[in-house]
Amino acid sequence: MRIRSWILLFLVVAIAGAWLGAMMHMDPGYVLLAWRQTTVEMSLWVGLVLLLVVYVGLYFGLRLLLSLNMPWQLVARWSADGKLRRMQLQTRQGLLALANGQYSRAVDKLSTQADNASQPLVVIPALAEAEARLGRFDKAQKRLQALLQAMPEAGALVGLAQARIAVQQGDAEAALLPLQQIVAKDKQHSQANELLLELLQGLRRWSDVIDLLQVIAAAKQMPAQTMAEQQQKAYKQVFSQVADSGQGLEQLLQLWRKAPDSVQRSSECRLALVQVMHQVEGDPAKRTAEFIENSLKQQWHDGLVLEYAHLPMADVEKALHKAEAWQSQAKDSAALQLTLGRLCRRLELWGKAKDYLQASLRIQANKEAHAELARLEQQLGKLDEALEHYRAASVF
Repeated sequence: MRIRSWILLFLVVAIAGAWLGAMMHMDPGYVLLAWRQTTVEMSLWVGLVLLLVVYVGLYFGLRLLLSLNMPWQLVARWSADGKLRRMQLQTRQGLLALANGQYSRAVDKLSTQADNASQPLVVIPALAEAEARLGRFDKAQKRLQALLQAMPEAGALVGLAQARIAVQQGDAEAALLPLQQIVAKDKQHSQANELLLELLQGLRRWSDVIDLLQVIAAAKQMPAQTMAEQQQKAYKQVFSQVADSGQGLEQLLQLWRKAPDSVQRSSECRLALVQVMHQVEGDPAKRTAEFIENSLKQQWHDGLVLEYAHLPMADVEKALHKAEAWQSQAKDSAALQLTLGRLCRRLELWGKAKDYLQASLRIQANKEAHAELARLEQQLGKLDEALEHYRAASVF
């Protein structure tokens, strides 16, 4: 195939040469060049050949000049590449030293690159962290502030580094400011939200934690199970804070109504709410009792049943009838039998109370039932039996 191509090329050149020769013989033409008093006249074909020779000469002349300058360019490029390799090596060694906890070595390696770093967004935050680890907090913060002034677009990166340094100083309040600035510009900044959540939990600012969790949930930045656990933890804590702050029952219930499904479905959260409702509502705890009754219709929980027996009620007998009706729902619940025994004891139904408490112990031996039965036996004057149950209660 290649031989055929060469033969075809030779034929084309031969034909083109023959055609040009015929044209030159038929009409040589002429070219006249004039400059001041000097004129040069030649045939057209000679002029074309001369123009071609001049072009070729200029081309190879320029190539020769460029080749003479090439060694110096190679030297300059080799020098620049070597400097860059040395800078990259220093940076890599500094980052590895920081990762390995060798903070003094990290500062030595990275500080040489701080002024002329090709990657300041890598070098400066790492150098500031190493300095902070050595206790040079002011110097580290100033370095980060200088980076922010030089590169305002690096606000999030610098803010995260400033917050971490403030945490190392033990100043959680100071760490909040740069994180809040980041979140104000981008509510879905995952790293800022994660660190901010940790700080707010440490500061026990549970209302702020709840607001932040809503943002994180909307952005899907946390697994569903983890999010549910975090929400339940936050709401249980904020319920206690509501009671301590002296807010009323309505504010507490309003908070509950706004709670996400993961909280409202949690029996532990309902129990935490009931304990605070009992404290806030006072005597009688009618709405607290109703809340427990409605909750048990939806989902059984021994903790809620036990709390029911401790509520101050206007009509204990009515409460006993409702609790007895729950036996069809949870006949094997030791907590329910204990609650029935306590309610009967409040009504001075001694025999019935004893039967329920003994039933609770048959289902599951527990400290509360033994202690309750010991007090009942003592009240009935049966000191030996009371002492036996007090001993049993002390075992747990």
